[in-house]
Amino acid sequence: MKNIIPLVIAVILGLAAVFAVSRTISKQMEHSEQMVEIVSASRVLEANETLIEGFIVPRLVPASALPKQHIKWENKAMVIGQKLLHTVAKGDYLLLTDIGMTRSMGNVIGDGEWGLPVTFADSALVKVLQPGDEIAIIGSFKVQETIKQGKDIDDAPEIITRTVTTVIYPRVRILDITGSGVFLSLPPQQAIALTAIQRNAELYPLLRKTNDTKALNRKDGGIFMDEALHDLVDGLTPITIPNVPAEINE
Repeated sequence: MKNIIPLVIAVILGLAAVFAVSRTISKQMEHSEQMVEIVSASRVLEANETLIEGFIVPRLVPASALPKQHIKWENKAMVIGQKLLHTVAKGDYLLLTDIGMTRSMGNVIGDGEWGLPVTFADSALVKVLQPGDEIAIIGSFKVQETIKQGKDIDDAPEIITRTVTTVIYPRVRILDITGSGVFLSLPPQQAIALTAIQRNAELYPLLRKTNDTKALNRKDGGIFMDEALHDLVDGLTPITIPNVPAEINE
C-alpha cells in the first residue's frame, strides 16, 4: 500500500504538468500574431524584367514584420505585366518601390475595390508621403443642430451651426500621390461615401505607423467642436506685449 501512494502522487503531478503545458500552449495560440500573405520572388528577378505569373509566389509574414511597401498576395494583379526597377533576390519581398508602374492605374486597384483620388485641404504632409504609407483621414465640416425654444408649439426653434472635426477613416493605404492628395483603393460603399464626403468637408491626412493594428475604430478619435477652443483659454492670464520690449543682455 505504501508503494502505491507515491505512484498515485506521481500520476497526479504528471497530469497537472500536462494540463499546465496544455493551457500555456493554448494561450500562446490564442495570442499568436496574425500572418499576412504577401508577394515574393519565385526566382532571381532582374531589373527591367516584365513580371508574369510564374515569377511570383506568396509568402507568409507576421503582421509586425511586414515591410513598409509590401504588396498583399490578394493584390498580385497589380504587379503582373509591370517592369522591375531593381534586381530582386529569390524569396525576397516584392515592394512597390521595385516596380515601375507602366500600365494603367486600374491594375493597382485591389480585387473588388474601386480607386478614387482624395484631395486634402492642406497638402503639407502629402509632400513627404510615399506609396505604401498608411494614413488616417480627418474631416472638418459644419453640422446644424436644432434647439427648441420654449414649450409653445408655435415657438420657432433655433438652428445652430457648429464646426466639428472628427475621424472619417482611421486607416487607409496610399497607392499613389496625386499632387495635393492621394490615390486610394476602397470597397465600393466606402469609396462612394468618401466621394460624397469630399464635397462637404475639408479633409486632412495624418500619418500612421505602418501595420499598426491599434486605433482602428473611428469612434475612438472622438469629436472636436470649435466651441472647445474657448475652454483652452479659460482661466489663463492674458499676455501683453510692452510698447518697449526688454533689452537683450549682452
